[in-house]
Amino acid sequence: MSGIDKIIQEIELNTEKSCEAVLNKAKAEADGILSDAQKEAERIIREGKEQTALRVADIKKRGESAADLEEKRIMLTTKQQIISQMLQNGLDAAKNLPKDEYFQLILKMVAKYSLPEEGVIFFGEKDNHRIPAGFIHELNQAANGGVVLASKSVPIDSGFILKYGGIEQNCSFDAVFMSEAENLSDRAGRLLF
Repeated sequence: MSGIDKIIQEIELNTEKSCEAVLNKAKAEADGILSDAQKEAERIIREGKEQTALRVADIKKRGESAADLEEKRIMLTTKQQIISQMLQNGLDAAKNLPKDEYFQLILKMVAKYSLPEEGVIFFGEKDNHRIPAGFIHELNQAANGGVVLASKSVPIDSGFILKYGGIEQNCSFDAVFMSEAENLSDRAGRLLF
């Protein structure tokens, strides 16, 4: 082999070794990059699963909370409907008491709501036509300051209106129940629930 052939062969051998070293180094770097990428991908997947589990737990918790809130809202609405119906039934029962019981209730209300001065008492047309005999006398005994029966009716279906000078006190059953509604609702709620 000639000198040039030896040099060429040596260059080829060195080039081959150099290429092989570069390839081995590139392969090692590629394997490292691939390994790092695989580890990073596994980390991302693991964190994604953890975050998904946290989101699922949070969504579940919020769903349960919303369901509890809705259940409480429905229960409250139902209780309010029951109490409202009970109060309405009580009002209807008071309006439809037998005549004697009805006017005894009127006497109790006059005793409670009348002022210590003489006033005028107004009834609805229905009650004006069915006032029992001697009832005006009983009214005056029950009233704190006495009352005079008005000559005209007022547009109420139950109860009465007391008038003192220019001030009227609405004691119709509807007005009394309305003004006492919150108190009556609280009492009914305690009894029922």
